[in-house]
Amino acid sequence: MLAAAMPALAQTAPAAQRETPAALPEGPGRDVTFYVCTPCHSTAVIRRGGFTRAQWDDLMDWMSERQNMPVLNPELRRTVVDYLAEAFPPRRTSPRGGRNPFAD
Repeated sequence: MLAAAMPALAQTAPAAQRETPAALPEGPGRDVTFYVCTPCHSTAVIRRGGFTRAQWDDLMDWMSERQNMPVLNPELRRTVVDYLAEAFPPRRTSPRGGRNPFAD
């Protein structure tokens, strides 16, 4: 069912955000993550992240509570968080060269 909905989700994104899953690193869960996340923001937002699995998981709560993201079912959430934690682990510095406060 999710696979059938994925292309439709991507079509709801503004034209400036129309990207493909190839904008993200390969890995299990990439396509699902792309189609879950990009209706609200571009992959640039995802690619700037660098967090632990727990931090990515907490971010899901924040987006649901503060940004009105639909609450993901547990299996889908696990797939997305597992992908993000593997593809975008913590960095010692931020993408702009500053210290990453979450890396300590």
